[in-house]
Amino acid sequence: MRFLFICLAVFAPMPAVALSCLAPSVENSFARYDAADDNYVVVHGRLTLDNSLIPNGMNGEQSPPKITKVPAELIGSSLSSSGFVVPFDQPLTLELFCIGPWCGNAQNGEEVLAFVRKDADGYSLAISPCGGAAFPAPKPAMLRRVTQCLVNNDCPAD
Repeated sequence: MRFLFICLAVFAPMPAVALSCLAPSVENSFARYDAADDNYVVVHGRLTLDNSLIPNGMNGEQSPPKITKVPAELIGSSLSSSGFVVPFDQPLTLELFCIGPWCGNAQNGEEVLAFVRKDADGYSLAISPCGGAAFPAPKPAMLRRVTQCLVNNDCPAD
């Protein structure tokens, strides 16, 4: 009987481990990046990148690197007090962070609302598996809301 118990314990399926994240909101992201020590630009645009450089994470790679830097370009408009009217056409570095097998992700040609960090060397967009720095396929209401956050200084975060 003891042998059976040991076999069951050794060969029992491992519990499923999942990454638990709070759903990001534009309001929370705006508050976070507005309060950051670094300088951020809010951009609505289209990403161009080489998808083959993105870590696989859940697609088979069990131990992807903690961070993968991918050259990219973001073309669109940055946010000003008049809305998304300031042209933005810049190369940037995507910083894709992984926590275990879960990785931040971006797709070539994807439309995003992004909180882009301005560094001495240029621009960077840090994307974690829990999100919050880039919102794919933003709805018009999201764009209006983030504009309201800037213009009216009215951005209640959760």
